[in-house]
Amino acid sequence: MNNLLNIKSFLKFLSRNKAYTAIDVFGLSVSLMFVILIAVYTVQELSVDKFHADKDRIYVLCNDRGPTSALPIAYRLQERYPEIEQVCPVITNNVGNQIVKRNEKKLTAKPILVDSCFFNFFSFKLLEGDKNRVLEDRNNIVLSKTFANKLFGTDNPVGQSITIGDSTSYLVSGIVEDIKNSTLPYADIIFRVERAHEYNWSISMDNPGNAGSTVPFLKMKPGADLRPKVPDILSYFKEMFWIYKQGMSKTVTLLPLNELYFSDLNEFGAVNSGNKRFVIVLLSVGILILIFAIFNYINLTVAQAGQRAKEMATRRLLGSSRGELFMRLMVESTLLTVISFGVGWLLAHAAVPFVNNLLQTQVDLGATFTLVWVIAAIALILLIGVLSGLLPAVLISSVKPIDIVRGTFRRQTKMVFSKVFITFQNTITIAMIAAAIVMILQSYHLIGAPLGYHTKNILEVSNGFSNNSDRNAAIDEFGRQSFVKRVGLVAGMPLSGSNNMSSDYEGKFLGFQQFLMDSVAFNMLGYEIIRENHLAEKSWYLTEKAMRDMELPLDAPSFSWNKNATPIAGIVRDFQQGNITDETRPAMLRIDNRSDLYPWSILVEVEGNPYTAYQKIREIYSKASGGLDFEAKFLEEQVQKSFESEIRTTKIVSIFAGIAILISMLGLLAMSTYFIQQRSQEVAIRKVFGSDNRSVLFRLISSFLVYVGFAFIIATPIIWYFMNQWLSDYSYRISLNPLIFIAAGVFCLLISFITVFFQSYKAANANPVNSIANK
Repeated sequence: MNNLLNIKSFLKFLSRNKAYTAIDVFGLSVSLMFVILIAVYTVQELSVDKFHADKDRIYVLCNDRGPTSALPIAYRLQERYPEIEQVCPVITNNVGNQIVKRNEKKLTAKPILVDSCFFNFFSFKLLEGDKNRVLEDRNNIVLSKTFANKLFGTDNPVGQSITIGDSTSYLVSGIVEDIKNSTLPYADIIFRVERAHEYNWSISMDNPGNAGSTVPFLKMKPGADLRPKVPDILSYFKEMFWIYKQGMSKTVTLLPLNELYFSDLNEFGAVNSGNKRFVIVLLSVGILILIFAIFNYINLTVAQAGQRAKEMATRRLLGSSRGELFMRLMVESTLLTVISFGVGWLLAHAAVPFVNNLLQTQVDLGATFTLVWVIAAIALILLIGVLSGLLPAVLISSVKPIDIVRGTFRRQTKMVFSKVFITFQNTITIAMIAAAIVMILQSYHLIGAPLGYHTKNILEVSNGFSNNSDRNAAIDEFGRQSFVKRVGLVAGMPLSGSNNMSSDYEGKFLGFQQFLMDSVAFNMLGYEIIRENHLAEKSWYLTEKAMRDMELPLDAPSFSWNKNATPIAGIVRDFQQGNITDETRPAMLRIDNRSDLYPWSILVEVEGNPYTAYQKIREIYSKASGGLDFEAKFLEEQVQKSFESEIRTTKIVSIFAGIAILISMLGLLAMSTYFIQQRSQEVAIRKVFGSDNRSVLFRLISSFLVYVGFAFIIATPIIWYFMNQWLSDYSYRISLNPLIFIAAGVFCLLISFITVFFQSYKAANANPVNSIANK
């Protein structure tokens, strides 16, 4: 009963101090919303591939640049090393999207090609089919749950035939739960690697020519470890694998599956990857916001100490012990945390769609309905309750009734702690504002960097047409639109890459990206020709970098390739392949007749409203292709997407900076209200002795803004150091300008000024008689 009365007493206090309650609950709720979302996201990231039964025995074979190799390599290692129990090569991105047909229905499908042991090797959940036999036949195919529903609706797909392309028939042998929470990407269809050659001529079970076609997974026998034999594997590769024989690759790594997701060895994007640094940044900023809210609670509770101390002193006189008062205050703090956690959990559910879009993932809050999560939530509530309530409980429970009578308690406690907390909050706020500004400027700097070719208003449409007549009809219709300036064809683009043409050139291995296009696309992209030889068609243009790598002068008429003299059509100024952060690579370009070119993409240069143009092009494509999925992006969008990680981090830091500003502003508003109330008698006396309203107003405001100055002095060198470290990862970067930090400080100063101005103005213009009379 006594505990219940205690709770009632605290709730009554909260209802009488609505500003205090609103600010505390808002700050804790918003910060806990972020903590909940970040915790779920972090656990999901850290649990990638943890569901596989044999995860501790699975490794992926990596070279210098990533977890890729030629298709036969895994099988040859299995024959050579008895430590290997099973191998499962997986092709994820070297076979493009396929057109899948069932009767009159056509859909675009994302495939992965796997060994027949795939569902035994990994623990992906089969909804239909026997994992030991589902890929037993080379004509079997497994559909994802989502794709099966799209293609078959309510019909049972198992045992049904589907067609890929124009004529290749497959038998549906199983349905798999959609692949997620894995380094392997989502796939609509899964079939045997033996069929890869039918879709990419360079991939073969016998020929290791395409050295980056496959992700080679190896499963070790129980207790076996192949890693001590890595030097022997390297020696073996130097004898039989051409990329090692020619010095293109120099290292071999057996990477445990548990480490693959956060590994830097993923240059070609063959598997999904995470960014541990991003997760750490997210956790750090989320914890900072939580600390902000806790400090606000401590600050406001200490500011209320005079009012609460009177109550506690009275309870001491009525027989309560200091320990009882201490526990009472700790219970109150925990109760407020429970309320805030409930509100924060509801806010987290409401924010899930926004978070999914921001992080490009699926945050599953349903995972929180487990015993482990409930225990973790209770532990978090108790921790926050203790951290929030400990200092106020110590201060208030230790008050002596005589201090209340004298009025000395406020002077001894409130001002010291509040000044420290306000300075700390402003320090973090200035630092986060400055960090957000630097990140925004760097992101714009990267996106706007010169690439050496045109990107403005150019739409790249993936060529999904199965025959030339449909494609040509679509191209002609594109060209008839008033908003279309020109239409070109390309096989390979600088940002997304192309075929690699490699050879032994005068004793050293050289590799060149090979770009084919028609003359319209060449002019549309605006490659700069610095020397033109006016040769016949089907001659190669070389970039400056290619000429340097071959140690040829720019006026050389030809180059030797595969021991044949090849005429040079001209020299093209170096352009960026990938984004601006990637190194300059050599390239070869050739202009072909449209009739001789098999294009990967159709380039459409538009003018006017790009959104309207996109929709119309989509409509034409859909009609000409018979309803195939439309895959198209403006080149400027692609450039921006290549910096998705940087943009995402910038957005998150900016959001957290905004939340930090809001929490600080609310805390400062409440603190200024209490401070000014405490100083009302001082203000009245100053006015009685001749101070005018303006000088009193200045004195009140400056007493708060001085802490922003202290915070600026503390924050500037700290954030300067950390942002310099962050920028050092980029070869193309901005220089840190002192104006950035001045702007952050001025912005924080302005926010603080606006926050305290109205309360200060009201106090400065109050009638001093009223304040003195009240005292």
